[in-house]
Amino acid sequence: MRDRLFMSNPLCVECERLGRVTLATQRDHIKPLAEGGTDDDDNVQGLCVDCHEAKSKAEAARGASRAWLDYR
Repeated sequence: MRDRLFMSNPLCVECERLGRVTLATQRDHIKPLAEGGTDDDDNVQGLCVDCHEAKSKAEAARGASRAWLDYR
């Protein structure tokens, strides 16, 4: 699945959106599995390490916020 993704779109989709050209090295779920996303091809994208780390941190923060709201 990873090879197929990078063969079809070798660039980081977030960098492309910002006008940058960076190779994608990380397979990322657009909607995280923890938030109800699927492992289908239409829910994955290629990201570079920096964009993947930033997205993962934002997802972790959302998860922590949800956990805190559930706790209260």
